[in-house]
Amino acid sequence: MELKSILKKERQKLKRCENLLKNAKVLYWKKGATIKIIDLYDEKNEDIIKRIEVRHKIRQINKAINHYLVEKLRSKNLDIERYMKNYWDEIVEGFATLHNTYKSENSFQKAFLYDKQSHLYRRFQDCISLDSMKNYLSYLETYLQLLKDMGHEQSLEKTKQIFSKKANMSVKYVEPALPLNWADIYEQIQFLKSKDADAQL
Repeated sequence: MELKSILKKERQKLKRCENLLKNAKVLYWKKGATIKIIDLYDEKNEDIIKRIEVRHKIRQINKAINHYLVEKLRSKNLDIERYMKNYWDEIVEGFATLHNTYKSENSFQKAFLYDKQSHLYRRFQDCISLDSMKNYLSYLETYLQLLKDMGHEQSLEKTKQIFSKKANMSVKYVEPALPLNWADIYEQIQFLKSKDADAQL
């Protein structure tokens, strides 16, 4: 490939990185659910970058969990679609309500699991602090290890028992929520880091 062509491709990639990182759309949900554009190059938003990187790890383990859940459902000839959403509701709720109390009995469930009109619907993982995300990741890893040998209900109960005895497991919610296109932004962050690593060689 000609140098000119390589340079052109690199510039296009860098332009895409710059556009995504400088124009990240995030949701502030506590006061009117407003969407703001923030600059992820700004050091004050470094926490969001770290949250995006942990969110990627959560996504990877979610995929592994899905693999085992689907295998188990198929082995019993059960309807995958019918069960998977309920399983994930129970997994997320199991962690979020283990050490936390909420304003009303179903406020967490309504905001994150049941109400499709909610700005936070299915976005629990995008709305928690970095430490909470790391704890959630550890919870999912424990559940996955148990799931390899047991069914969903047993695995979840054992995981909840283990984590009920651990200190500092309360979920902390933080604004803003991660951008909806966090996965795309993650790829751009990794691209920039790979360029930095190449430059150090």
